[in-house]
Amino acid sequence: MPGSLDGVTVIDFTEYVAGPYGTMMLADMGAEVIKVEPMEGDHWRRHQPLLPHESRYFFGVNRGKRSVAVDTETPEGRAVVDDLLRMADVVILNYRQGTIDRLGLDYDSVKAVNPSVIYCSISAFGQKGTYSSRPGFDILVQAMSGIMDFERKVDRGVPVGIGTFAPTDLSSGMFAAFAVASALYRRAMTGEGECIDLSLFASALAIQYRPMLSLEAFDRESRQHTVAAIEAARENGMSYEDILALRTGMGLQRAAALYYRVYRTSDGLVCIACLNNRQRRRVRDELGIEDPAVDGAAFTPAAELGADEQEQLIQAFEEGFKQRSTDEWLRRFEELDVPAVPVVMTEEVFDSEQVRANDRLHRMQHPELGEIVQARSPIEMQNTDVGAGWPAPKFSIDVEDILGRAGYSADQLRELAEKGVVRLPGDQD
Repeated sequence: MPGSLDGVTVIDFTEYVAGPYGTMMLADMGAEVIKVEPMEGDHWRRHQPLLPHESRYFFGVNRGKRSVAVDTETPEGRAVVDDLLRMADVVILNYRQGTIDRLGLDYDSVKAVNPSVIYCSISAFGQKGTYSSRPGFDILVQAMSGIMDFERKVDRGVPVGIGTFAPTDLSSGMFAAFAVASALYRRAMTGEGECIDLSLFASALAIQYRPMLSLEAFDRESRQHTVAAIEAARENGMSYEDILALRTGMGLQRAAALYYRVYRTSDGLVCIACLNNRQRRRVRDELGIEDPAVDGAAFTPAAELGADEQEQLIQAFEEGFKQRSTDEWLRRFEELDVPAVPVVMTEEVFDSEQVRANDRLHRMQHPELGEIVQARSPIEMQNTDVGAGWPAPKFSIDVEDILGRAGYSADQLRELAEKGVVRLPGDQD
């Protein structure tokens, strides 16, 4: 079956994670994604490589694409780029604005070559403000957007960001794919192209649906009080951990914390997630512990306990969970309709029954590295194929085919390769 974006050509100038993840999503939906790489390759190819130009980091976000290496900073290379732009339905890049201008890949320049193009630029911090021209990666945006602080994870006295995945990178890629698909639909209706502007920083704010929501009549005064307290604490030389404790005392909801966390059992770990008092009461009653904060329809702040009583309650919960095995708790919580799962190690996920039952893994063959197993696209469609069938491309492996379609003969390609404008497959560093 064809993919829903079958026939759409994407010229991909992105590197690292955010842009490549978004274009991989488009490839999974059937688009032909042509990755235009620097002559030395995407930087992610060189991060802990397994072979020259081949790394697991690159594999993770470039499935289903084609690769062409071009020196975009030479006049001849720029001519090649313009020929590729004429082929494009979509152009995506994630350079800094200064780099975009230097390469002549700003929207107006690209539109002059291809008037109906869908153009998508992903920056770190947006096009305006003090940080607009600065480089940025996921951990920096986590720090700047409040995500790192909200996680409340501390190591050696400083906050630690989310490390299991790159939330601002991946959400930006998803927003980019969504915006491109929306713009393609609009172009089908109107014939007009589009200029899309995204940033990791904007995505970071958007995905914080809870902390970045303020009901000003209720929250503004409290927020200003907290900010003033933080500023005073910094001026007095308080450590981050002390400031974190200060803020925690100002607003942590104890009931929610007790019923939304991991507990040790007699033989392992179990994670519960109770988001209403009905579920919380079932856990409380099963443990045989009193907790008046969850008696009503909603958590009641007035029912919170003092620090010593709170610690006693936490310890009672922890000791209660240790009295049964993980399987025993899971069976009982299923009977009670309480959301709960076992806590597993990453290595166990590959052979998980839930993963197998839902066929969530791609199995693809790499010509040199053998089988590559990778998570599939989470999207399933009944009448449309989803999921590219091959791994990330070898470096510039498609240059002859792609540029041949753009009108370049084999002799022209060899001449360009000798001048260092493009790389042919097999060229050595």
